[in-house]
Amino acid sequence: MKRFIYLGFLIFLTEQSILAQTTIWEEEYNNPKPGWITEGNWEIAAGILIFEYYPIIINFDFSAISPEIVIAENPTDLIISQFVETFPSSVTTEACEISILYDEIEEVIWNHQLLDGNWGSEGGDELSLSLDSYSGKTIRLKFRSWGPTTDAWWDWSIYFVKIITVLNNELAATKISGPSNVEANQLNSWQVTVKNQGLLPQSGFEVKMISYKTGEELGNQFFSGTLNAGDSALFDFDWSFGSAHNTCLYGKIISEADQFYGNNRTKSHFVRIEPDFEYQVLLWDNDNGIETIFNPETGVLEQPEAAFSNALNSAGISLTLVNSLPAILNYYDIILCTLGCYCLS
Repeated sequence: MKRFIYLGFLIFLTEQSILAQTTIWEEEYNNPKPGWITEGNWEIAAGILIFEYYPIIINFDFSAISPEIVIAENPTDLIISQFVETFPSSVTTEACEISILYDEIEEVIWNHQLLDGNWGSEGGDELSLSLDSYSGKTIRLKFRSWGPTTDAWWDWSIYFVKIITVLNNELAATKISGPSNVEANQLNSWQVTVKNQGLLPQSGFEVKMISYKTGEELGNQFFSGTLNAGDSALFDFDWSFGSAHNTCLYGKIISEADQFYGNNRTKSHFVRIEPDFEYQVLLWDNDNGIETIFNPETGVLEQPEAAFSNALNSAGISLTLVNSLPAILNYYDIILCTLGCYCLS
C-alpha cells in the first residue's frame, strides 16, 4: 500500500509540475529582442534566426549571441525549436554547438557533428536542455557553427527559443476577450482570463481592466476564493464609452504573492467606438501584386491590400475592395489606394 501511495504522490507532483510551467523568456524572431549579435552567415530574417551556407566561406567560425537573460532560482529548462540541414557531399569535420555565457565563462551544453546528418525536421523539432546549474545567474545563449566550409550546411534554422520554469506562486493574465467594435454610450462586456500557473493554490489577488489610451481603470475585482494549480478564472467587466475614439483594453493582475510579473498583463485588445454617423470605405487595389508589407504577427510578407484589409477588419470597419476605380466616387467617404513597387526606366 505504501508503494502505491508513494507512486501516486510522485505522479501527482509530476503532473502538477507540467501544469505549472511558466515561460519567463521567449524569442520568436518576428520582432526580435534588442541585443542579438550575429556574425558571418548568421542573420535574423523572416521570423527565423538562421545560419546559411551562402556566401561560401572557407575555414570559418561564426556565432549568434542572445541578449542577457536572468535565470530563475527554480528548476528551469531551455526549449529550442530548430532544424540543422546538411549538404552531405561537402561535409567533413564541420560542427555546431550551443553554449551558455556567464561571468566570462563559456560552457557547451549541446553539440552536433554534421557527419551525423540532419538534426530535426523542416519547421523545427524541439530540443530541451536543463538550465538548473545556472540558477540565479545572468546568461547569454551562443549558437556557434564552424569548420572547413559553410557549404557543408544548407542551413541551421532556429524558429523559437523559450525558457520555462516552475514556481510556487504564479498567476498569469492569459487573455482579454470581448467586442472590438462598439457604439458610444452602449454597455458592453469584456472578460479577463487568469490562470494559476504555480504549484500552490492562490487567493487574495486583484484583477483590473484598463484603457491603454487614457490609462483609466475601467473596473477592478478582488478574488477572495481559491484558485487551484492549473485552474483558470474568468472576470467580467462591463463598460460604456461616451465618445467615438479608438483604444486598447488590457487586463492586469495585482498580487503580492506572485513570483513572476512578466505575464501579469494581457495582450492589448483593440476597441473602436464608432461615431454616430454612417460612412463608406473604398480600397482600390492598384499595385503590381508583389508582397511588400511585412506582417510582424506572422513574420511573412503580404500584399498591401491584405495588410489594409486586415487592419480595417480588426478595427471592425467594413470596406469595398475593387481592382478598378469606379467612375462615380461620391458614394465613398474614405478612399484608400495601393500602388506597390514599380520600376522606372
